Amino acid sequence: MNRKVSGFLCCLLAALFWGTTFIAQDVGARTIPPFTYLALRSFVGVAALLPVFLIRDRVRKKQGVYQPSTAAHKKKLILCGVVCGTILCAASALQQFGITGSPGEPGKAAFITALYIVFVPVLGLFFKKKADPHVYVCVLVALGGLWLLCMNGAALTVADTQLIICSLFYAVQMVLVEVFGADVDGIRLSTVQFATVAVLSAVLAVIFEAPTLSGVLEGWWTVLYAGILSTGVAYTLQIIGQQRLPGAIACLVLSLESVVGVLAGMVALRAFPSGREWIGMMLIFAAIMVAQLPVPYGKKQKKGTP
Repeated sequence: MNRKVSGFLCCLLAALFWGTTFIAQDVGARTIPPFTYLALRSFVGVAALLPVFLIRDRVRKKQGVYQPSTAAHKKKLILCGVVCGTILCAASALQQFGITGSPGEPGKAAFITALYIVFVPVLGLFFKKKADPHVYVCVLVALGGLWLLCMNGAALTVADTQLIICSLFYAVQMVLVEVFGADVDGIRLSTVQFATVAVLSAVLAVIFEAPTLSGVLEGWWTVLYAGILSTGVAYTLQIIGQQRLPGAIACLVLSLESVVGVLAGMVALRAFPSGREWIGMMLIFAAIMVAQLPVPYGKKQKKGTP
């Protein structure tokens, strides 16, 4: 399979898992405090990832294609994982606080979070990573779709502000993964960054929260869903997808989580979008599709011409 096609499918699957996880987070937030929820789902995600690369390494050894990591490679993996994990912890915590502060609105939370599609191409300029001009046009179209879908003329709440800041942190994490994580193992990087998130959020939970066993047991299934599918699987797919696609395009595909979040809210919470919201979703979908099209810029020089 072509690397770009496989990268597109990885990002698409990640968006599907992320979008449906907004429902689990909304339900889990009713009984589990934010830092505690983040710590639990991260530990579950790490537990789900550990056997994956251990089994893969064993298979590669049997096939005779296993190559052990060098000391320099391990150092880069750990450094990148810890840095990305620290930023991801801030992003995920703000997202969970935002969802807790606006219960029953997982679709809105999904679309505000998806503002990272605006931040990523801009942040990429600081690393001299320019996207094609039509990608930036698609970003503007997607931003208009976001406004139609979730702003709806209302003033921003504290929860909305938390979600917007969280989307900025997500954008930083995505840019760092693209810049520094391109030549490291995606599954191992995902494991290190979520081990970092798990430890940091557990410490914060001990300091600031007082979770109850009954509350955790009531929301156990939401922790498993978010931990395995969103944390363990989707973030690994994100890393692999970003390694195979240009950053701005990968983020546009990943932003489909917002559409999935709204559709999942319709099914699970019976929250049906208005006509304006449907237009917003269609604009975002169109922007994502157009961003995938190869657009030739300038004319190629003919052979023999200066």
